[in-house]
Amino acid sequence: MFRSQRVVVDGTASEWTRVESGVPQGSVLGPTLFLLFINDLPDYVNCKVKLFADDCILYRVIQNQVDSDKLQSDLNKAAFWEEHWYMKFNPDKCKTMHITRSRNPIINSYTLHTTELETVKTSKYLGVTLSEDLSWNTHIDQSVKKANSRLNFVRRNLRSASEHTKTVAYQTLVRPLVEYASVVWDPHYVTQIKKLEMVQRSAARFVCNRYHNTSSVTSMLEYLNWQSLERRRQIARLCFMYKIVNGLIDIPRDIYFFSTIRSTKPHTFQTYHCQTNYYKFSFFPYTIVDWNKLPGEVALLPTLDAFKAHFSN
Repeated sequence: MFRSQRVVVDGTASEWTRVESGVPQGSVLGPTLFLLFINDLPDYVNCKVKLFADDCILYRVIQNQVDSDKLQSDLNKAAFWEEHWYMKFNPDKCKTMHITRSRNPIINSYTLHTTELETVKTSKYLGVTLSEDLSWNTHIDQSVKKANSRLNFVRRNLRSASEHTKTVAYQTLVRPLVEYASVVWDPHYVTQIKKLEMVQRSAARFVCNRYHNTSSVTSMLEYLNWQSLERRRQIARLCFMYKIVNGLIDIPRDIYFFSTIRSTKPHTFQTYHCQTNYYKFSFFPYTIVDWNKLPGEVALLPTLDAFKAHFSN
């Protein structure tokens, strides 16, 4: 049995039409029903699949033309799954991105419903902009631009507000824009770090209402007791690692962490051997180095709240 819907504008109603797919948005069972509905998609394809709500990524390592053909075959199988479950993919919203450092990459076009998918250099996934060169320049630039725009909005509307109100507005409306998912993209380049810190330095001038060139922003940050964004990102990475180490998140610890041999520190792990900066400064290799520097009494704290509290002192 199908549900029906129609549109009503100024008392005039359209004809009823059947709703042949989907679940009611906002319903209690809606998310569970949707997950049950889409959860078998990976069973139809051979490549790796990442599902999050209604976002889906299919990806495969392409080493030769055979791999490329297999990926196209999986797209065809996804279209079969779509038809089987009365779904309708929109090829115009589907993109192809080639992530490679090879000088002679295998570049092929792919189709869905006989429509050639657009090839892009960057693509946003779950709020994070991925780039074909594995850099975070685009994501950071976009985040900084959006944060500065939001800060200007707050500045215009809270010009006469108290210092406390300005602080709350910055920490609630602006800072999250430059910290969202930072455990993934935490930069190591000085230029990127400075771009992000400039957002907070501008916010400090706004909160303290001191815009003169001779005013020390560093002293303002000390007065406000604000940690640098770089330090906050490091703490966020360490807290995320604490969750993994202690089984508080569904990421298997034993795949990524190996205890150090003959170490006098039971909480430490083997560091990764990295041949590129792309890998060296990704989450696991980057964070293990910081984790191993923690005192044992901190790394072995019994609760996440206690662990977080250590860094707020």
